[in-house]
Amino acid sequence: MPYVRTDDRVKLYYEEHGEGFPLVLAYGIGGNADLWDTNRDALAARHRLILWEPRGHARSDSPEDPAKYSFFRWVLDLKAVLDHLRIGKAHVGGLSLGAGIATRFALRFPGRTKSLLVTNSSSAAGLPLSVDHILMRAQSIKVTLDKGMDAMAEFAMATNPNVQARLTIDPSAKDEFYAYYRRLTPIGYANSLRALLGMDHITDQLSLIRVPTLLIGGDLDPSLAPMKVMHKKLRGSKLVVLSPASHFANRDQPEAWNNAALAFLAKVNAGGRRR
Repeated sequence: MPYVRTDDRVKLYYEEHGEGFPLVLAYGIGGNADLWDTNRDALAARHRLILWEPRGHARSDSPEDPAKYSFFRWVLDLKAVLDHLRIGKAHVGGLSLGAGIATRFALRFPGRTKSLLVTNSSSAAGLPLSVDHILMRAQSIKVTLDKGMDAMAEFAMATNPNVQARLTIDPSAKDEFYAYYRRLTPIGYANSLRALLGMDHITDQLSLIRVPTLLIGGDLDPSLAPMKVMHKKLRGSKLVVLSPASHFANRDQPEAWNNAALAFLAKVNAGGRRR
């Protein structure tokens, strides 16, 4: 399996598909590259698609030291992947946490960002978390460290509105949630949650992003409201709302998601300007 080693000696998993202008995506917290399976072939038919897993996730390393996790560190991880692959400029994006990383990358490395693709993400908007969200994530850390990943999957399905909306649309996704939580290490997931709780609030900086930006949301996703804030902050950005779709819109509505993403990327590649 392909890996890149970061400057602090953490191994990051990535994979490549297709050819064309690079498109680099990461999934949400707790996720892995395989959760793009509903989009991978369509995207790779037109792009050099790089799917990567941030530290603390699946096949990437999970350092025990919580100080080794932050959005800033994840941004440098994304840069390490691009540097390793000798990619000077790319479309960057992701879902949820992955989009939060990509947005901060666009702010820190604008010259290396061709466009920004944000889907189902509140961390990309950078607003303070609600008290209920903070409590749910803090409880998740305790469940993960005390009881393990199967218990965490069950806790998420019982308490996380992002997960519950997905199950409402597709009850069979229960097995999917068990499967992807089982690919995590408890310490990696707990430390990733700690980094999420310590998120930097970038909302006032969003207007500095000048690259074309597409936001794809789901009508049943709690992250839709923060994404609407982001849409207002980013002049010329486009917001597409899929229905019915949860926080996992790329899986709820894969064909519509693919069509929206590919149409946007084709326009950017053709040199279309934002209005």
